[in-house]
Amino acid sequence: MVASALCAIQASAQDRRVLPMPTAAFDGTMAENVLDARPAKARVVQAPQGAPNVFVMMSDDVGFAMSSAFGGPVPTPNFDRLSAQGQRYNRFHTTGICSPSRAALLTGRNHHAAGVGWLSDVPSPYPGYGGRILPETATIAQTLRLNGYSTAMFGKHHNTPSNERSEAGPFDAWPTGLGFDYFYGFVAGDIDQYTPTLFRGVQRVDPPEAGGTRLLDARLADDVIRWVHNQKAGAPGKPFFAYLAPGSTHAPHQAPPEYITRFKGKFDKGWDIVREETWRRQLAMGIIPKGTRLTPRPAEIPSWNSLSSAQKAFAARTMEVAAAQLVFQDEQIGRVIAELDRMGELENTVVAMILGDNGASAEAGPKGTINELRGMGRHDEDPAWLEANIEKLGGPDTYESYPAGWTWAMNTPLRWTKQYASFLGGIRNGMILSWKGHVAHPGAICDQFSHLNDLAPTFLDAAGLPAPDMVLGAKQKPIDGTSLLPSLASCEGAKPRTQYFEIGGKVGLYHDGWFLSGDDGRLAWENLPPGGTRPEMQWTLYDLSRDFSQANDLSAKEPARLAAMQALWKQEAQRNNVFPLDHRFAMARGAATLGSNGPKHFDFWGKDVSIPTPSGPMPILRSFTLTADLKLDTAAASGVVTAYGSKFGGWSLYLDQGRPAFIGARSTDPKEITRVVADRKLPKGASKLTMRFAVEKIAGPAIVTLSVDRKEFARVQLPTSMLLAAGNGETLDIGRDLGVPVTDYVTPHGAIEGNIPHVSIVFD
Repeated sequence: MVASALCAIQASAQDRRVLPMPTAAFDGTMAENVLDARPAKARVVQAPQGAPNVFVMMSDDVGFAMSSAFGGPVPTPNFDRLSAQGQRYNRFHTTGICSPSRAALLTGRNHHAAGVGWLSDVPSPYPGYGGRILPETATIAQTLRLNGYSTAMFGKHHNTPSNERSEAGPFDAWPTGLGFDYFYGFVAGDIDQYTPTLFRGVQRVDPPEAGGTRLLDARLADDVIRWVHNQKAGAPGKPFFAYLAPGSTHAPHQAPPEYITRFKGKFDKGWDIVREETWRRQLAMGIIPKGTRLTPRPAEIPSWNSLSSAQKAFAARTMEVAAAQLVFQDEQIGRVIAELDRMGELENTVVAMILGDNGASAEAGPKGTINELRGMGRHDEDPAWLEANIEKLGGPDTYESYPAGWTWAMNTPLRWTKQYASFLGGIRNGMILSWKGHVAHPGAICDQFSHLNDLAPTFLDAAGLPAPDMVLGAKQKPIDGTSLLPSLASCEGAKPRTQYFEIGGKVGLYHDGWFLSGDDGRLAWENLPPGGTRPEMQWTLYDLSRDFSQANDLSAKEPARLAAMQALWKQEAQRNNVFPLDHRFAMARGAATLGSNGPKHFDFWGKDVSIPTPSGPMPILRSFTLTADLKLDTAAASGVVTAYGSKFGGWSLYLDQGRPAFIGARSTDPKEITRVVADRKLPKGASKLTMRFAVEKIAGPAIVTLSVDRKEFARVQLPTSMLLAAGNGETLDIGRDLGVPVTDYVTPHGAIEGNIPHVSIVFD
């Protein structure tokens, strides 16, 4: 009887329509003494018999044509090997930018329907743009976990609104609130690969664990392998769903120097020739259909031959670094796949590799950058400074991204780049799907139209599970995607399909082989379209069944079809909460909230406070007063009082051998760094340090005054108060400087030698 009571009971498919299942009535018998009672049969949800593991990886900003698996110039032997075992999809589509693509992947719904129509960093109060995945669009992790799977996520989670990334929560938009039992990674758009800001669950990983010499991609792979080992040790028969989302090759492009060296001189020929060579290779491999035209270079992207020799040297090196980063990523993914194979788990694991959450990124503009956020929207970095840092590119002193010419080449043969929901260069990415024993033609290329929202239903199909009607009390929206599992047996390229696209006011619509493009004219490296926030849209039409690269505009020849497609686009937009359209990019949207109607007084209690920069005060651009109560161990104490951002952008108020000091940095360029150190020391014990940050005009110059117990100790003028915290994972810290530090400190991480009972920041 005891043995039978401990046996798990598998629920029927019908029961699984409501998750979690209703608690079963007690079917045992009660008695005063346990020896006379009969226990109930245990009702433990198990995954369906034979349900496979699922391992899905989605890389970041990898264009359609970067990896050798899709004819690109960067050798990725592990992706190639998986392609030979599985099937490549050459008409697979993303949404065009980070957060929306991740929402579509996890939910199986269109991104606006899931509530993530734009970057989660800049949520807005409209149904399609809240920046958080909605309860009525439960993630595949939630569904699988409630159906007997172990679930884990590693790497980039870009679906938590910026104001929910601190220890105050709420945490329902974090991975552990979206169905993942375990999370190890970061909750931002990008992260420094050398000194990342990481979380395990919802707890910040302390610097000793977060630091070290291994780049982030290697640490993520280590943790995937460690977790799988422990998951299979704890529940050998239980399938897992593991999702790995490395931050590469999003900026910053960083890679081990020995990997960069491999590509020395490989890109000296320039983007025009690399793009043409890639196109010919794609044709020969069958990645693209015969007759596919190579679309021309946009006029806004300079030809390689128009660059000076110094510009060519800088640009070539940026591509060497990006290539090295993808090779390093491929190697780490290969380690995970090899370990699954060694364990005997690969035989029963569905593997999906999505090479990019959108097209390659052109946000660095035609020149490229060594400081992503510093240059975004302005692109005014000193050319001499760019060229002076060529040998540092890819290392910890740069936060680089390559020029738009390489972006265009990495999207061969397609038009334009990331952010363009109106052109295939923004929304078409390579995808590999593999499941041993289930691929009819290993190594084949499937030209069936597919989308990120197809993957969640594919995984449910593989597990033998229906999509639930109700999850955790929330009635579910229908899944928008369809399973790709049948395509492993027989690829049907001409299946009927309607799929809309929209990112930042740029729109697209696929319908049964035809594609409608509506573009506002804003370039990927600009904040606003030329027509302002109400631009004139340029509408074009393409027959993708005959025009793989979107090369031939048929709008003039097909006016009736154009009008019908526009009407269908509007219908789909209304159905999915796409309206209202907002044509501004992130920097312009974010600027609208600066200095707004939020709190003006902030208190921080203790020296171990650390909050993500978007979650608290923004102590730049406008006037404020910072007051810190200090209790120092000695009169020569060193360490951080308050630090904001990093050496790539930010400021720090700190003590240098007892002397109050301030540094403000727009970048690592010495001309953009301002520092002052007082000539007097603070006493041992208690004192009150005040920093006045005075700005006459928002974003104008600032005067910083340091005072101790109302006596001025030092003063310095900053040429600008625009000390934007860079990169995206940086924090406002009290008593230390976590992530990438603003400057070098005497103590590790700038840990204060003493205590900071209280800090206040008060805005004028």
